[in-house]
Amino acid sequence: MQLSEHDEGAHPGALPAALPEGEQLLWQGRPSVWGLARQNFHVLGVAAYFLALLLWRTLSVAAEPGNGLSEGFSAASVLVMPFLAAEAVLLLLAWGYARSTIYTLTSARLAIRSGLAVPVTTTIAFELVEGAALKRHGKDLGDLCFTLRESERPSWAMLWPSVRPWRWRHPEPSFRCVPQGEAVAFKVKAALEKSAPAPSLVSTETARTSDASPLTVSP
Repeated sequence: MQLSEHDEGAHPGALPAALPEGEQLLWQGRPSVWGLARQNFHVLGVAAYFLALLLWRTLSVAAEPGNGLSEGFSAASVLVMPFLAAEAVLLLLAWGYARSTIYTLTSARLAIRSGLAVPVTTTIAFELVEGAALKRHGKDLGDLCFTLRESERPSWAMLWPSVRPWRWRHPEPSFRCVPQGEAVAFKVKAALEKSAPAPSLVSTETARTSDASPLTVSP
């Protein structure tokens, strides 16, 4: 695995250098802003939390002697601005990370370019990839998570948000919230199959996320 600060190359903003002769660019894309907002920044969970607070505050004040719903709504209104501010910040962060992240698939490697302040590009040769799994988010979006050799320990913090959640000990670099995720997964499958030493390296079967087949699809 190679980790380096971004430099201009044949594909500005995505790869640290020009592609070697014979290596082909197969796909490039960015994560979905709304997908990152939901999956990484949990805007719906935060919204549900504030709405619960608003309801609790409204009902608790309205239940006091001499009060009604109008007093309850008035007391709860102080939470509206913090709610809107929190959602705005989370959406802005999701937009910033989506705009600063580029995923690249070539005929020999994967690349993840990310970072708001200091963009860096992580390149992963196919021979370091032991498995890959697709997790769907609805009909269109999907996460492609890559399991690396045991000896490879990329930085979870450096890759975030392009890393599988809850995998801190053995981080799994990921193409997060990719539009048309299933189509991208088949491009990855084809590239891994073509580079595999044996034709049976890649499986398309649906499997649990703990399975070791190089490409699995999970709901």
